[in-house]
Amino acid sequence: MYIRLDVFAGLLNVRPGEVLHAARTSGVLDGMTLPARRQVRGAALMFDQAEATAFAEKWHAREPEAGPEASGAPLMTLDAVAREVDIAPLVLWQAVSRGKRLRGVSLPVAAREGGQLLFEPAAVAKFVTEYRNLQPKK
Repeated sequence: MYIRLDVFAGLLNVRPGEVLHAARTSGVLDGMTLPARRQVRGAALMFDQAEATAFAEKWHAREPEAGPEASGAPLMTLDAVAREVDIAPLVLWQAVSRGKRLRGVSLPVAAREGGQLLFEPAAVAKFVTEYRNLQPKK
């Protein structure tokens, strides 16, 4: 038996768009390979129920990924990070403020100092690498 994408996303406590993006691109969500799926008439994406349930159990039991260690280097401003990733500062600010991901990639944790958002350079480098790996090759 198969379950709908939105039901599967509900099991994981993530947005359906994140699961859909992962299924359409790499088939991997936060380092875990998605369960068997199929496209049905009407463009609905369905997941095998037994595999989806097992995936959800592993998903909730996984250890949170540790971020890179503090490098001791000066923190980067939001504008510097936006230039590094080549996205608009407003898009980055909105994603950080709302705790959202960009193209399924988790953003580095921001520190607030003096009204600015500042980021650890090592975490930014990791984010930039993951984000650019999603870009189509030219």
